[in-house]
Amino acid sequence: MSIDERVLAVIQVLYDAALDETIWPKALQELVDLTGSQGASFWTLESSSQPRLPIFRTFNFDDRFINAYLESMVPLDPTVQYLVHHPDEPIVHDGIVISERDKELHPYYDWQSRQSDIHFRMVGQTRPTPTVQAGVALHRTRKVGRYEPEDLERFALIHGHLERALAIGIRLGSLHASEQCTAALLDRNPAAILLLDQHKCIVYANRSAEALRSSADGIRLSRNGIVLARKPDNDKLQTLIAGVLSGAGLPGVSGSVMRALRPSGKRAYGILVTPIASCPGLTAFRPAVCIIITDPETRTSLPSDRLRGAFGLTEAEAMLAALLATGEELRFAAARLGITYGTARARLAEIFQKTETRRQSELIRVLLTTLAMP
Repeated sequence: MSIDERVLAVIQVLYDAALDETIWPKALQELVDLTGSQGASFWTLESSSQPRLPIFRTFNFDDRFINAYLESMVPLDPTVQYLVHHPDEPIVHDGIVISERDKELHPYYDWQSRQSDIHFRMVGQTRPTPTVQAGVALHRTRKVGRYEPEDLERFALIHGHLERALAIGIRLGSLHASEQCTAALLDRNPAAILLLDQHKCIVYANRSAEALRSSADGIRLSRNGIVLARKPDNDKLQTLIAGVLSGAGLPGVSGSVMRALRPSGKRAYGILVTPIASCPGLTAFRPAVCIIITDPETRTSLPSDRLRGAFGLTEAEAMLAALLATGEELRFAAARLGITYGTARARLAEIFQKTETRRQSELIRVLLTTLAMP
């Protein structure tokens, strides 16, 4: 097989691995063979004062060596530190990270030399989110020698395909994990649904959320998160998100509800902030927070039949509950239904009993979750 044919074969298996994570060991083996390496790893890197590798798959490494590396040596690794400070550099190798003389004096390489005969490294990376890097590292022994310019040139031929394959694989993994975490992600949902990772970055937004982005009425969405126009509302939202993150995925941790006023003067948004349990899967996107936003101005039909079925409400109670779920105040909901405020209060007491809630904020949280499900 010619060099060109081998390169094409590697490119093909990279895209295959993007669609099926079980193929990554084969993809790493193909890369090892193509580049004259002795080992390889596929990784995601979360940058912080203590960087970590939440996903780390290897080929041709001893498990004990890898476990020891992940447990204590990642923050000391000069290549990891270089990647943290140069997230947009596509190809990184020893020659730009550390000199051979400095390697001999560095505690990380002292440890590595006592654990493995691996000595040289070449890395191809991409940055799928502002806080996560992903890539492949190739390794050579001291006996085989460093990666030369022709090795870097050959690796550059496939780096663009590696970058796209990683982006595809991580994106598909994110969507799969999101769908497993909650059934409320389908675009037909009337509520705006956002999933945030542990850094408060948005990793999923449904069609209704994109419509909110376009309306620009008090809610600003970007890849880096969600911001409300009014500072008091935004401060409260960020506090709720931080509270969820402090216990995300823990049993018994419930969500919180708030209202957010709008510059247009239209009725306030209803916002539910709730945790998502940790999900397995090969993905750099780890949804930790679900935010459900309802807009009382856009809901054209109220699914009161769903509330009747879910909680055993009467039709009158379900109609009131559905209005409350859209952010209506009890007094205004009573006026819209043509009943007195006293009657609305009495129905609300019955709704509390049937939904096993005690406060209106708790009730709205339960209702928003129910209404958001497809």
